[in-house]
Amino acid sequence: AYLSSERDLVPRATATSRPAGVLAVGAPDFGEAAAPRSLEGPGTSPCQDLRSLRFAPLPGARAEAERVVSLWAARGAGAQAGGSVLLTGSEASEKTFKLEAPRNAILHLATHGFFLGAPCPDAASSAPVAVDNPLLLSGLALAGANRRRAAAPGDDEDGVLTAEEIAGVDLSGVDWGVWAACGSGLGELRAGEGVLGLRRAFRIAGARTLVMSLWEVDDASAQSWIANLYGSRLRESSTMEAVREASLRVLRARREAGASTHPFFWGPFVAEGEWR
Repeated sequence: AYLSSERDLVPRATATSRPAGVLAVGAPDFGEAAAPRSLEGPGTSPCQDLRSLRFAPLPGARAEAERVVSLWAARGAGAQAGGSVLLTGSEASEKTFKLEAPRNAILHLATHGFFLGAPCPDAASSAPVAVDNPLLLSGLALAGANRRRAAAPGDDEDGVLTAEEIAGVDLSGVDWGVWAACGSGLGELRAGEGVLGLRRAFRIAGARTLVMSLWEVDDASAQSWIANLYGSRLRESSTMEAVREASLRVLRARREAGASTHPFFWGPFVAEGEWR
């Protein structure tokens, strides 16, 4: 597992009563059809503006979230760990996520994540617009994200959950945060602070362990990897063992099928935080 900064080595106080379910979010209803500048993966352009982004539908993400819930139930974990919550379509909203996330031990997010990189220049001066808080440059797309321009002024529930907003949610009971989104581990690198983006926001909020991708993922390989990850975890493997086994299983399957064994297909996911 990876460490984002030295402070992650400091042990955290263990709550006497912790939540124990799984929250799976998949294929939110972003709203109107994506415009030509739609986001298929993480924001990678050197100059992007959140206001101009549109998020394309993720039909396969619904099946992925449903599979996570079914794996949880099939292993008997549902009754033992407090059940599961599945949020898809219009139900996968900011408001519902903020309400349900603190009540569960595992968060599985199958939606678009984004990292905007450098801010766009000001139209008048051609100089980059300063952004003091890098947590405003990354986040998650949830229901209504493509309709956020129609949101009332000052409405925080606009369908885009920024890293800054995530940092303000109490996730101290979350043991695992799993992001199937492309490049979900990206962010702004600052000396002494590590990577400032979604990964830092979830850690600030209290999540103990994060599983994320470092580049764009192949849908079929990613779904197989995720299924293997949860299979290993529900067999009581440690985070480190589950991540390693998931990668090895995808690699072996591709080798046996005569498919490419490039790390692109089996190596995008890493874990950060508590390795046990």
